[in-house]
Amino acid sequence: YAMEIKNPNHEIAEVFYRLNIGALVEDKLIAKAFGLILTNPNVKARDAQLGALLTGLMVRGPSVREVVTLIRTALNIDGVTRYKPILPPGERLVGVAGSGKKGCKTFNISTPACLIASAAGAYIAKTGSSATSSVSGSKDFMSAVGAKILNPNEMIEVLLSTKFGFFPIEEMVPKFDAVYGGKTFGPTPLSFALPAVVNPIACDAVLYGLSHPNVPLALNIFVELGYENVMIVSSSHDKVHYIDELSTLEHNLIGKIDGGNVGKVEELSVASITLRPPSVPEDLRQGDSLIENVQLTLKVLQGKSQGPCEDTVALNAAGILVMAGKETVLADGFNRSIETIRTGAGLRKLEEFIEATGGNKKALSTIMGG
Repeated sequence: YAMEIKNPNHEIAEVFYRLNIGALVEDKLIAKAFGLILTNPNVKARDAQLGALLTGLMVRGPSVREVVTLIRTALNIDGVTRYKPILPPGERLVGVAGSGKKGCKTFNISTPACLIASAAGAYIAKTGSSATSSVSGSKDFMSAVGAKILNPNEMIEVLLSTKFGFFPIEEMVPKFDAVYGGKTFGPTPLSFALPAVVNPIACDAVLYGLSHPNVPLALNIFVELGYENVMIVSSSHDKVHYIDELSTLEHNLIGKIDGGNVGKVEELSVASITLRPPSVPEDLRQGDSLIENVQLTLKVLQGKSQGPCEDTVALNAAGILVMAGKETVLADGFNRSIETIRTGAGLRKLEEFIEATGGNKKALSTIMGG
């Protein structure tokens, strides 16, 4: 293989050959193959090759270096510009993102959690996208309730005035998304960090949801990428189907990077915080349509969904409050989040955000039945 090969499909095939016989695949070969799949017009069966590469690495078990190589290759195609908003003294900006690709489909959890945590005092920059395999993603939710999706500079002004900003992933890496977006329905190597990494806002801390049990791998990837303060969460009812949030399901994993140091991943006893027995996926299920799914989320913000849905949103809001330095333990953050929901402050935060983006609050009142 010393001679130069001009055909991109032959170069890609070298990676598959090595994967299939269990041989070492050097980082430069992975970067080359991935870059060709994403950009070269002469690549045949692009979707099949993309899926085979990502799935092959997942089945074998990706290394930290391999995932970091894939992420850096994806970022190099578009180039991501980062902005650093100037917050008031003592405040920490928390980036919130999730891997998506959930093993069981739920209503929108992270978006209302951000609104609750923001109403409780945290500054938050959330990345999100349209749905790939669910009824609605966070971007779909925002559009449905009447918020405008602004460019990063305009959204930073909204963030500084409301303590909450929303940044769509697709618009940060359009060339990459044109090839990758909407093509994969289960976790890939990119799921371990990419949605947080493409946040155009430089954050002081990150809460990242992962729909996969290998939280230690994700922690080490974030460290390799230079992140110093990260909380990674994942939960499941059966240790097979994972969602990218804390939840009232029986099994919850949580791992932290504190000052660049990786801590042990722990199984969190959520029942000791919520004081309720674990729930089942049906309790957190998504709606049958976009509108119904949005209404399920709004019911939580209205304080009309007490039980597993409200508790799940409050658990994730608690994680944000801990990363923002507003609380020191999840239990206190959970109780504060429940109180915030019950006062209606989360719904008011959504109304404030819609207005600040120049959106249409009539869409929100209509979808709530007003």
